[in-house]
Amino acid sequence: MVGCLVGAHVLGFFLARSILIPIDNLLQGVKKITSGDLSHELPIRSKDELGSLAMAFNSMARQLKELFGTLEQRVEAATQELQSTLAYMAAIIDNMADGLFATDQHGDIMHFNPALKDMFELQTDHIVGKDTADIFDDEVSALVGKTCSGTEKYYTSEIKMAHGRIGKAVAAAISQDAAHADNGQCSIGSVVLIRDVTKEKEVDQMKTDFISTVSHELRTPLTSVLGFAKIIKKRFEKALLPQLETVSDKKTLRAVNQVKENLEIIIAEGERLTTLINDVLDIAKMEAGKIDWKMEKLSIVEIIDRATVATSALFAQKQLAQIKDIEDDLPEITGDRDRLIQVVINLISNAVKFTDDGSVTCKAYRTDNEIVVNVIDTGSGIAEADQPKVFEKFKQVGDTLTDKPKGTGLGLPICKQIIEHHGGKIWVESTLGEGSTFIFTLPILTEFTHELRIMPTSEFLQKLETRLATGPMTCVNEHPVILVVDDELQIRKLLRQELKTAGYLVKEAQNGKEALAEVNKEHPCLILLDVMMPEMNGFEVASMVKSDPLSTDIPIVILSIIPEREVGYRFGIDSYLTKPVDSDKLLQEVSTLLAQGARRRKVLALNEQPDADARLGELLHEIYHVTEVQTMEALKAQALADLPDIIITTTVLAERHDLMNTLRAEAQLEHTFFLLLEDDTTDGITTT
Repeated sequence: MVGCLVGAHVLGFFLARSILIPIDNLLQGVKKITSGDLSHELPIRSKDELGSLAMAFNSMARQLKELFGTLEQRVEAATQELQSTLAYMAAIIDNMADGLFATDQHGDIMHFNPALKDMFELQTDHIVGKDTADIFDDEVSALVGKTCSGTEKYYTSEIKMAHGRIGKAVAAAISQDAAHADNGQCSIGSVVLIRDVTKEKEVDQMKTDFISTVSHELRTPLTSVLGFAKIIKKRFEKALLPQLETVSDKKTLRAVNQVKENLEIIIAEGERLTTLINDVLDIAKMEAGKIDWKMEKLSIVEIIDRATVATSALFAQKQLAQIKDIEDDLPEITGDRDRLIQVVINLISNAVKFTDDGSVTCKAYRTDNEIVVNVIDTGSGIAEADQPKVFEKFKQVGDTLTDKPKGTGLGLPICKQIIEHHGGKIWVESTLGEGSTFIFTLPILTEFTHELRIMPTSEFLQKLETRLATGPMTCVNEHPVILVVDDELQIRKLLRQELKTAGYLVKEAQNGKEALAEVNKEHPCLILLDVMMPEMNGFEVASMVKSDPLSTDIPIVILSIIPEREVGYRFGIDSYLTKPVDSDKLLQEVSTLLAQGARRRKVLALNEQPDADARLGELLHEIYHVTEVQTMEALKAQALADLPDIIITTTVLAERHDLMNTLRAEAQLEHTFFLLLEDDTTDGITTT
């Protein structure tokens, strides 16, 4: 019995060993293959199921080895091809004449080419990873910002480069498939291409100068030709034609009629040539900033009426319907009457020129703070690819080989210059074969009434106490802070660039409320202020800044397209410049006002009862250089002698003696700010 048990144990041991060893070998083989050793093979010691499994395992390992070998070859080949392609693309980018750089979605520079470095004379290669705003001017960084937040395919801008050269930058977003983007973020950065267009600009200017010179030279002989032709026509019709009416010879009559028609053609073509020459000279003057604009209050209805009357003959010639669709009670605008009529006439004439059947509609309506004018035709339309060209100088849309040019290609560029000078925009919307709509906007004239702002006496005294405690806000630091207030982003960018170049620090606000918040927060050294802004206009901002003792010392320069100089000075502004502003003149004005701002303000006060206003007098003497007088006659004389910055009196006396109108009639006192105190019965302070 014992022998049987021992035999069974021995047999069981050998059976277990014959099973466990092959399984262990199989596990070891799996581990080696998993670690990458595909050359490992399992020993085959039996022909049973374990042996078959080992054979299958070895076969699988050999197949994997072959597949991995093939895959490695493919990966290596693909890697080499990719590296070759990347090297080829890098060589193209590095050898481009145009500058190029790419950013990530945060605006940090990730790549740039040598041409960019040369264009901007970058002194270091360590610009990768830097923010665009740290390397380039605001124009470039703003362009990158647009690609991240805008909806257009690309954005363009003209930028300044080293040594006064001019570049044209085109920026586009680098996008990835939305299906594979994280959190729906499709833009992974921006790419910006910059081309040096200095030569093109110079050639364009040379072309304009040449044509302008030729036009000037043509004008004198053309005037003589046209003048003599009109004299001949007049003499012919008055002296000769009556005598020839009795002639019965048909040949003579035909000759007479032909001479008459020829004279009319000469005069008509001469006048057409005069118009073309005037267009050339106009565009040259506008680009040089030499146009004398006659800005006044206007009705857009009057402008459209005069333009439609002037073009009515064109409609009769082509038998087109002339339609006017003007909204009732449109507000007034500020503009140059003749120039705006020129714009509408040009748009209507173009519409008639390219419309053979149907109608031309002139439509005007109001949206928010603008008047919108549409000139709509049912003509041939403009292809989408040609639409950006219509406002370029000397450009004619269509096939120039088959289509006869119909003008100089200057009418629409002149319209663009005129509308933009008025603070508006002009563009075209068109579908080929369905007609075109030319649209322009003009800002509505805001009536700036001079309303007196009443401040309680207690509040005014409290502000004086605060001003005395904090001391004067001086701007003697190396980089004075300038606050630029304008609702137009491009204007703010332009002013920021000019001011930063001159060494100033710049803060921005896009409306009146933001401006007042910045004044309270930063207390800038000077404010550049637009007038026509939403929510709160510039004059209201100026009034609030100047009536506050904490900020009354801050110089304010108005920059506006509207000529409301007198209104501005009544609100206490220090200087009034009309857009477009010459940058040198602006910087000189800023420098002068900052220098004046460093001195202590001169105040002239009429104080008939010194004891009653003792505390007010003490505070004023602590803060300002104050001269006190006791009579109105003395105040008038002292004002002309001292030329004070601020005059303080009571509303009753000011109205009784017509003080403001009397003193403001003096040229030297036009900038003086008036602070009018209410009498004891009303207990308030009025500023003007």
